Parts: sequence; structure tokens; C-alpha cells
Amino acid sequence: MTHLLHSPFFGLFAIVAFGVMLGAVRVRGISLGAAGVFFVALGLGVATTLSGKSWKLPGELTELGLVLFVYSVGLQAGPRFFGILRRNGRSFALVGIGSTLCGAAVAVLLGWGFGLAAELTAGLYSGATTCTPALASVLDAVRRTTAPEDKLALASVGYGAAYPFSVVAVVLIVQFLPRLLRTSTVDAAAAYRQEEARRSPPLEECAFRITNRNCAGRTIDELQALHVSNAVICRIKHEGQIQPARPDTTLYLGDVVLAVGTPDELAKLEALLGDVVVESLADPTGNVTSEQIVVSRRDVFGRTLRDLCVWERFGVVVTRVRREGIEFAPRGDLRLDPGDVLRVVGRRPDIQALASTIGREERALYETSLVPFSAGIALGAAVGHIPIPLPGGLEIQVGLGGGAFLVALLLGHWGNTGPVRMYVPHAVKQFARELGLVIFLAGAGAGAGARFVPVLQESGPQLLLAGALVTLATIAAGTLLMFALLRWNVLYGAGALTACMTNPPGLAAATRLADTDAAAVGFASIYPVALISKIVLAPLIFMVMQLLT
Repeated sequence: MTHLLHSPFFGLFAIVAFGVMLGAVRVRGISLGAAGVFFVALGLGVATTLSGKSWKLPGELTELGLVLFVYSVGLQAGPRFFGILRRNGRSFALVGIGSTLCGAAVAVLLGWGFGLAAELTAGLYSGATTCTPALASVLDAVRRTTAPEDKLALASVGYGAAYPFSVVAVVLIVQFLPRLLRTSTVDAAAAYRQEEARRSPPLEECAFRITNRNCAGRTIDELQALHVSNAVICRIKHEGQIQPARPDTTLYLGDVVLAVGTPDELAKLEALLGDVVVESLADPTGNVTSEQIVVSRRDVFGRTLRDLCVWERFGVVVTRVRREGIEFAPRGDLRLDPGDVLRVVGRRPDIQALASTIGREERALYETSLVPFSAGIALGAAVGHIPIPLPGGLEIQVGLGGGAFLVALLLGHWGNTGPVRMYVPHAVKQFARELGLVIFLAGAGAGAGARFVPVLQESGPQLLLAGALVTLATIAAGTLLMFALLRWNVLYGAGALTACMTNPPGLAAATRLADTDAAAVGFASIYPVALISKIVLAPLIFMVMQLLT
């Protein structure tokens, strides 16, 4: 039994099981969520310390959990991150740098006021903003001063003192945000979806009667070559007969065509073809039909619709494509990704032939290719260890978590690593995110619990107070910038606030506020800026405090 208690895997998953149960308990609508795992591990660490024993989980497990979590978040947010970055890059810089800079200023003032050592103050800032890479940069800065080992340990003590309150405060405050801002999460989710729909307008169907004599006698292919509209013509009614829109189909005056596209593109097509009519183009014989095909054959991943000659070879029109929950009108240069859902119109035998070419292997969509997935994590670890030189001879690193996150954003955006197509099923990303989070929380809580009692004995409650004030100052600054100045959506802002604190448990709480990806996208938007800012600011705090003390 003693051997079992010292098994890291037994301890890890026992903590996870009890922590998840604790996190599910709700008091007036508020729960700890995944942070319950942190508290169970923290309590166990404190209990073993008080009993005169030492216990904690291996640091490698904690790092594995962090990497899995941020890597999965990056893959989830990558498809939309760069588009948002182009639109709101300055706002991200303002929020990420402004909030972290405010926390750093408060840390310096409190460190000077309480007479804290420079190493202790810099470590306290890292813990109060839950940023382990910032602590690493502080330790590197302290080592460069040839300080004795006890001075080096002070940074870790400050980190351990401030970390627990920061984790819990962010989780609770994020859940209180909608009430604090007097905003309904349902209304916020609806507003977010409307904004996304405005940027990616929904597709509509519209029928037109050919009245423009310049279009009469021309084929569909010739009209498409004019590039007047991106709307897709899919069906034609000629002399009472319904037929699919093939490239060589000729249009005549009085024909009715059905097109699919955004309202703006349909308006362009109206100006070219003729009047809008209300007329059904459904084929009563069932020969011309519309079906959905899921792209699942590996030999078509990454190939374009033009390469496959879908229209010319099969006589089938692709009217819509749904990818990552977003529906859009296709173009010939669209590259097919695993899991793309194509809405096609054509004759039933032609659709069946196309389905045999690009689909019919949906079981493959539930499989993850571990080669690109693992290679991405390995590349992230390498990026995290790249030294970034700063003035004064200092070097910083974004760390394992930061490197994995940045690489995952790129992979989530481009989805291509040379000849290998990067595809991770949604369920796999969700599982990796949740598993990584609870492993990280268990390791972080155990480590904090082992240092909690010694910190209180050495530095007293003033260190805990200083850490709490730095945490609250950073949160307050981020909240004011996002909601008072920039008027962000509360769900998007909740995710961004957890990124200001580089706080994974907070993101888990933010994603539970509503069934949207707003929190994950907000987190991804701010996280790189906040992470790099803290890595730079933490050693600067150490240098400033050296001058003041």
C-alpha cells in the first residue's frame, strides 16, 4: 500500500478524480470547475508537508499537461486567429501589454513598500500572474548576478506564495463577469454569432429568370469566365424540365436558374442575368437532387476542386462547403480538408460517383495521424527553447508551453506540414485539452502545496497580500481596457482575461459560460502578447528592485 501511495500515476489520477468531483459542486451558480483538481493537490501537498514528509508529482508530468493543453487550444483557435489579428492587432497589444504592465508596476510598489527582496518580488509577480516561463526568466536573471543559492530560492518562494490565489481568483472572477457587467451569456453568445455571421455572411438561394439578351446563347462556363459574381448556379429550368448546371449547358431567354451565394454576390448575379422570381426548381422525378458529401479519402486531402475537375468530370455543382462550423461558397482553388462537408447538386448517379471519389471513408475522420501531431509538439518544444536576446546581456525563452502554443496556432491556421495534411478531430482536441489541463493542475497544485507552509513561515501574510493585490490589479486593468474602453463581447473578453493572466484553469471556466468558441479565440488573441510581456517584465522587475533596495 505504501508503494501504491508513492506511485505518481496512482496519485495523479486519484487527485484528478476527486478534484473533478469537487469542481462540479456549485454554490449559487459558481463552481471551481477544473480548479478543483488544483485544490485537492494543494491540500494533499500541505498535509504531507505538515506531517514532516515530502510529496509532489514529477515535474515532467506537469509540463506534459501544460503542453497538451495549450497545444490543443492553439489548434482550436488557429483557423480564426490570424484573421482576427489583422483586424484587431493594436487592441490585442493594448490589452496584453497594458494589463501586464499595470501588474508589474503594482508589484514594484508593493515590493518597495513591504521591503521585499528583489528576487522575492520578481518571483511574486510571476506567481501572481500564473506565468511559469516568467519565473524561468527571473531565475536566469538572478543566476547572472552570481547570487548565492538562497537568493535564487527566494524567487521560487514568491512564485509559490502568489500562485494559488491567482488560480482561484481568475476562475471565480471569470464566472462573475457576466453578472458584474450585467450581461446575459445567452445574449452575448447570440451577439458573437451575429458578428461572425456579418464577417462570413450566410449563404442563400435565389432564382432568376434570364431576361438579359446578352446572356442568351451563352454556356454556364462562359458566364462563369466573366467573373461577375462568386455565386454558384446549380439548377436550370428549361421548357419545364429541371437539369443540373453543367459547364456546357446553354442558357436561353425565359430559362429560370437557381443560384447559391451571399446576398451581395446574388445581387451581382441579378444584374447580369435578369429578374428575381419565386419559383421552385425541385425536380419532381428525383433525378436531379442535392446531397451532402463528407471529404474523407486521404488521396484527395489538399487537392483543389479544380484539380479534381468536379464540375467538368462529374457534372456536379458544389454549392456550399462547411468547415469548422463555417459555411461558405466554394471556388475552384479551394483545397479540400478532412471533414469538409460539401453540398452538391446533380444527377443522382453523378453524385454517387463523386462520393466514391472523395468520401465513403468517414471512419478515417475519427483517426488522428500521430506523425504531424507529435511532430508539432516536438517543434513547439524546440521553439520554446530558442533564446531571445535582450539588452543588458539577458536572454529569454517562451518556454515549452509558449512554444507549443505558437506552433499550434500556425498548424491550426495552415493545417499543412509539407506533404502531410494536419487533421485532428474535434473530439480529440477536446480530450487532449481537458486531459492536459487536469494533469497540469494536479502537478501545479502539488508543487504549490509543498512550498505553501514554508512560505508562510518565512515571509508571513504580507507576501500573500502582495501577491493577491498584484493579481487583482492585473485583472482590473485588463477588465477596464476590454470592457470599458474597447467594449468587447463578455465571452470573448472572458477568454482574453484568462490570457492576460496566462491562466489555463480560467479558460476552462470561460468556455463553460456559453456554447461558442468565443473564449478560446479571445484567449488565443491575447496569450502570445501577454506571455512575452511577462517574460520580459519579470527580470526587469528584479533589476528595478535591485536599484530601489
